[in-house]
Amino acid sequence: MAIIKKIFVSIMLVLFLLSGLFSEKTSKADTEAAPPITGEYGVAINAGTGEILYNKNAHTIAYPASMTKVLTATILDERLMDGELLTVSRHAANQECICFGLTTGEKISKQDAMMALLLLSANDVAVAIAENVAGSEEGFAELMNKKVKHWGLKHTHFVTPNGLHDPNHYTTPYEMALITKEAIEHPNVLKVLSTQTTQIRTSRQEKTIQTILHRMPNAIAGKPGFTNEAKHTLVEYLKKGDKEIISVVMKTDKRSKYNDIETMANYAFDHMQTSSTR
Repeated sequence: MAIIKKIFVSIMLVLFLLSGLFSEKTSKADTEAAPPITGEYGVAINAGTGEILYNKNAHTIAYPASMTKVLTATILDERLMDGELLTVSRHAANQECICFGLTTGEKISKQDAMMALLLLSANDVAVAIAENVAGSEEGFAELMNKKVKHWGLKHTHFVTPNGLHDPNHYTTPYEMALITKEAIEHPNVLKVLSTQTTQIRTSRQEKTIQTILHRMPNAIAGKPGFTNEAKHTLVEYLKKGDKEIISVVMKTDKRSKYNDIETMANYAFDHMQTSSTR
């Protein structure tokens, strides 16, 4: 009996030592330092599951600026039929620019409006969308906040369709990533967010729009933003093999925003255990 007891104790000791080795390896992996970014707030998530893969103040409230227009485009896509025309009011035509240059009474199709909204970041188009969808900017804000509440987002509140500054217009990097996760499920929105060059036509004018946004490695789609209060913001949807990432940076500078996104995305791709299921 004593021999059996000694053998049992020896086996348990070996198992204990081995478990210590394995736990040490796990601990080192878990505590591996993520690379720094310039932006004050950032996140990268699995585009399929929403799992956070990179986190720098990801749950802190900040101003999104024109990233807001990702949600505006999503609601536009849900509320208006393809090919439906929007009519521009005097209020929409007199917005603080960046603008497409719409005039009172001008008409623009849903698809052209979405392209001007997301590629040019046209504030006049954003207001025209809000008024045609909901009757007013205030009515559209109600739709925006009902939508994010439906998605379970608790730290987002929107006031404007374009992201122009308002102290009550805010979100977090994580919730902005989740808004984008929902947006790219809409083929129309994803197609426009992925476009680099296009022509936009209205009843009175035609313009060619170009963007360099998606020349980043692995970038599929994205939307930048800027106000004096928000500083530079950027959301990108990136794909590498069968892995899909959504990365958001907020309150960064013009030079750093793309590097911030790439830094977070590369770290996320390297630490993503399973492929996306989107």
